[in-house]
Amino acid sequence: MNVSNKHEGIVFPDWKLPSNVHAAVTTRAFGNLAAHVGDDPAAVILRRRQLQRELELPEAVTWLQQKHTNNVLQWPFKSAVADAAYSDSSNSVCAVLTADCLPILCCSDDGKEIAAVHAGWRGLAGGVLQHALSHFQTAAADIRVWIGPAIGAPSFDVGNDVREAFVACHASNVEHFTSLSDKWLADLSSIAVDDCLRAGVKNITRSEECTARNNINWYSWRKEKAAARFASIIWRN
Repeated sequence: MNVSNKHEGIVFPDWKLPSNVHAAVTTRAFGNLAAHVGDDPAAVILRRRQLQRELELPEAVTWLQQKHTNNVLQWPFKSAVADAAYSDSSNSVCAVLTADCLPILCCSDDGKEIAAVHAGWRGLAGGVLQHALSHFQTAAADIRVWIGPAIGAPSFDVGNDVREAFVACHASNVEHFTSLSDKWLADLSSIAVDDCLRAGVKNITRSEECTARNNINWYSWRKEKAAARFASIIWRN
């Protein structure tokens, strides 16, 4: 990802986008952007306003109440329980907060449709990514997907229940689990890639950043039980 010298604590994905669409990710240097984790509410509000100013967002972000569901909201919306936001409107912003879960940004080739997805293992197994992609009127072959910083397979040990949940969805998901004594190492990013491919999306970019191994830059709940989140944002002008 490209580091910004102008915006401290904000990086920009190495992801080719239409000229009217932009994407950015905050790091822990920018600070926590979640209002539900016990941080000073006033400090969170100030950071959110700072983010809007620095990125010159066309609208303030309407933050989702993320609960590991497969619910998708279409912009404009009032904050509600959902784990993905979709928009086909100009001057719109979609964003998710994560700290190990997959942040996934989506965009049509013509720049008319965008989406942001929060995909923990429950949401991913529940079909949140497929539900978000199904909102696009654009053909799947003309959709671009970026999978952002998240916990990598070497750091994500899970129980047999998680493996069974994904294998029940698609038998081929078994290849994304590596045996580790009485647990499994799960590769969520590769599962998300396969979900995209099954949906017909082929233009997929991965950041390859592991939040647990690089928790100097990213918040990682697994690594440090940190009650903080960073944001992944996509917007249209």
